[in-house]
Amino acid sequence: MTGGHQASTATVAPAGRRTRVEPAIWLLGLAFALVFPLILPVPYYLSTAITALMFVALAVAFDLVVGRIGALSLCQPVFFGFGSYAAAILSTRYGWSFGATLVISALAAVVVALAIGIPAFRLSLHAFAIATLGFATIAMLLAKNWVGLTGGPLCTTGVPALTLFGVELASLPAQYYVVLGLAVLTIAAAFGVARSRLGLALTAVRDDPVLASARGLSPTAFRLTAFGLSAALSAMVGVFNAYFQSVVCPENLDMSYMTALLIMVFIGGRGSLRGVVTAALLFTVLPQLLHLAEEWRLVIYGLVLLGVVITIPDGLERAFRTIGRLGHPAKPPPPAKPPAPRPPSEVSR
Repeated sequence: MTGGHQASTATVAPAGRRTRVEPAIWLLGLAFALVFPLILPVPYYLSTAITALMFVALAVAFDLVVGRIGALSLCQPVFFGFGSYAAAILSTRYGWSFGATLVISALAAVVVALAIGIPAFRLSLHAFAIATLGFATIAMLLAKNWVGLTGGPLCTTGVPALTLFGVELASLPAQYYVVLGLAVLTIAAAFGVARSRLGLALTAVRDDPVLASARGLSPTAFRLTAFGLSAALSAMVGVFNAYFQSVVCPENLDMSYMTALLIMVFIGGRGSLRGVVTAALLFTVLPQLLHLAEEWRLVIYGLVLLGVVITIPDGLERAFRTIGRLGHPAKPPPPAKPPAPRPPSEVSR
């Protein structure tokens, strides 16, 4: 018993050290993000950083569905595009402010998610992916052909400058801090879900829905919860995108967004917050800095996604765990004690 207890202590200690180091890394990353506009006040770099933060938020929101409940949703751009169109229409035609459109779009996206999820989650998870792809196709066709509402191929233009609490935030540094706040909110929401009872319930539903049902958990209800939260967060990013671009087109619902999100989540590691954030930053910043053409970017994304799914399904999360083990190698268990000698009376018997 003593040897077993010491062995377990040796393996738990490195994990404890990692839990102390990881918050420090998150805080350092946040500190760097806060001073980034002061270090590199170049418009090109600020625009790239804004795009990267949008994809960080979208990828983390997408991972709430793929990583937490194990459902491959192929309609994530629908919620992003829905938020963009809602902001563009409400601001240009009705004069709504950024804050109002942000709240209303998030709530309306939850309703849309429920309308998609209630019938889709009745199917198997494989059929769920096909069903969500169908919804994404329908949304794209509506955006292209409902000219009276969306403008169709002519897009919805004339989105006013972003205004928050009566202050116009038209400069790139100001918009950077707005999207940074959205990214931090999304990461905090995902972290809170992962550390809460809701996260435990989602994990139970993902790993064994039959056993979860036997213990009184409703798989459909928890899946809809994660799906709705993911939709609301994605729609909020879409709202910001409308103000940032000043125009919303059907391409906001394009499957290229879906391909990029799949790359980021699977490269980072499903269910790994640090992995998804890292992959989102890498696969947004590097193509911009390397000036890759859009066509070649999609080809490279597809090849990388195929290679990762086949070779390292855990993605960057496996690399993080390997680095953690190298930094804190586990101590070998102490040798077992020899058995105690038997009393002479028992030996004579």
